[in-house]
Amino acid sequence: MQHDELLIGTMLEGRARWVAVRTTDTVEEARRRHGMSPVATAALGRLMTGTLILASSLKGDESITLRLLGDGPLKGVVAVGNAQGEVRGYVQEPLVDLPLKDSGKLDVGAAVGRGELAVSRSLQNGEVYTGMVPMVSGEIAEDLVHYLLTSEQISSAMLLGVLVEKDYHVAGAGGLLIQPLPGATEEDIQAIESQLGQLDTGISELVAQSQSMDEMLERLMGQLAFHVLERREVEFSCTCTKDRLSDTLVSIGKEGIADLITDQKAEMVCHFCNEHYQFTLEELQQISGRC
Repeated sequence: MQHDELLIGTMLEGRARWVAVRTTDTVEEARRRHGMSPVATAALGRLMTGTLILASSLKGDESITLRLLGDGPLKGVVAVGNAQGEVRGYVQEPLVDLPLKDSGKLDVGAAVGRGELAVSRSLQNGEVYTGMVPMVSGEIAEDLVHYLLTSEQISSAMLLGVLVEKDYHVAGAGGLLIQPLPGATEEDIQAIESQLGQLDTGISELVAQSQSMDEMLERLMGQLAFHVLERREVEFSCTCTKDRLSDTLVSIGKEGIADLITDQKAEMVCHFCNEHYQFTLEELQQISGRC
């Protein structure tokens, strides 16, 4: 059985690098947890996929957070990923539903709207660096390419896609990033652009149709020679725990806890994974003692 996987490699005799990822199960897990509409699933799925691609170059316990701060009905889309292939995320308004575009595709751009893309990198020394650029389309792949060029001066080609079936389940999701390296010629760049322009199927459809990542890559790369350097499994994974959320309760102070004690119980829900945590009267009293 095929599983979600991220591959890193080179092409054009080492004059370009690429990252490809299958995220079908990961995005389906997010859809199931958040009960999202198709267009919300597509938006979050694309952002989570892009997050995994950017996170693939991180080290150790570093992480990256991508935020789409648009004026569309989704209101905001957030994803966090790390180099271990773990990603989580949420949409502020997960039930948004919009008419399909004339092409029959989900209108992610309209759902996200216009606004800003914020990218925050949490480094191993604890420092956090945030870059922010205007979104160019809200379709996410174009916005990430614009960010990489504007903030990091890296030219890139990126494909992101999520195929949602009529019963709302995710049939295919994945992404591809190609970046020319120093030494790449104009002919190399034209060859990459030509190959991607010849694709008659979206990347989400390619993921759904392919029996393996290797088959998908062969179809994506066509006649361009490529080499796989590394493979990593990826998955939806959240860092929330009951202990961490109890620390959040401590931050509201004794008065806030007292109100919850009056109710004799409390429930907290994690934004990222929609996990529900119940706190009993005894647990609330113990938390109050820590305030």
